[in-house]
Amino acid sequence: MKLSVCHILLSAFSLTLALTVIARAQSNPPSAENAKKEGEVVWYGSLTGGTIVARIIKAFEDKYPPIKVKYLRMGGAGLIERIRSEARAGRFLWDAATAEYIQFFQLPTHVNLARYFTPEFQKFAEPHRDPNGTWISIYGAIATIGWNTQMVKSADAPKDWKNLLEPKWKGRKIGLPAEAYQWYGGMVAYLGDKTGREYMRALADQDPQTQQGYTNTSNLLVAGEFPVAVIRAHRIELARAKGAPVDWSAEANPIVYSIHPIGISEKAPHPSAARLFYDFVASVEGQGLFTEEGFTSSHAGVKSRFPRVSLDRIKHPAPPDAKVSERIETWLKEHQQTFHVQTGSR
Repeated sequence: MKLSVCHILLSAFSLTLALTVIARAQSNPPSAENAKKEGEVVWYGSLTGGTIVARIIKAFEDKYPPIKVKYLRMGGAGLIERIRSEARAGRFLWDAATAEYIQFFQLPTHVNLARYFTPEFQKFAEPHRDPNGTWISIYGAIATIGWNTQMVKSADAPKDWKNLLEPKWKGRKIGLPAEAYQWYGGMVAYLGDKTGREYMRALADQDPQTQQGYTNTSNLLVAGEFPVAVIRAHRIELARAKGAPVDWSAEANPIVYSIHPIGISEKAPHPSAARLFYDFVASVEGQGLFTEEGFTSSHAGVKSRFPRVSLDRIKHPAPPDAKVSERIETWLKEHQQTFHVQTGSR
């Protein structure tokens, strides 16, 4: 009985301590007036495709005039290198940064991220928020197999990764994004190093077409450039909503899930505006903009536009893993070498 009481008291103390930490971090909420005086937010990101960036910027600027958002888009690896180079030179020009987790988790080795618990923090799924308050995931995407339904009958569609190794998909019949090294790393980590690498070599023997970008790969699949491809499911759902002859597999084992965190620089030149922007993209309104574009949200109060891409519908998820991020250079090199991707295609 005494032991049980001790456990209860310890749990209560831990919860109180956690809430106290969050309360202290929120004790200095961003001042809209100070943010307006700062006048702008400098946002570094790897987000591209569709209208999402323009919609976020417009919605935020309409809500908080006269603050302007300056968005600098770079590939994930290029973004991290720019931040690293600027930090080494003592230049801290950005306020908020967003990238796929495999790159984003490299940031703390180069710069310090500010601790800030947005009011929406507790509504985000625990694996998709930093308990120390330095980031939350503002959107997610899943990588799986897609096919053109005019070229592939449903009964013949490759529902699992092993199906892509069948002879009928050999000879440039598989589309593969050139920067899919996060998918590569997630697959190998999930399957195990030996099994995963053996699979990737066998897939490379099928002579897939390497194309620039997930969006471009999906568009080419729709156009019939190849019958099957490694794709992001929300891109296929968006195409299907417009009547395109494409579909994707929810049965693949695994389906690689990628989160995209946002963080604030500890040396942000516009700290109040940065926190106001952070709060906005974490809000139901901000998250709704992402789900309208087909992305998934980790926010408990926001539903996916396309139910099939909801996380609770994925049978075999390969979740984001810090260990995958730690081996980013390994995945990048192996992906490029295995699939003969030209250096610089990331």
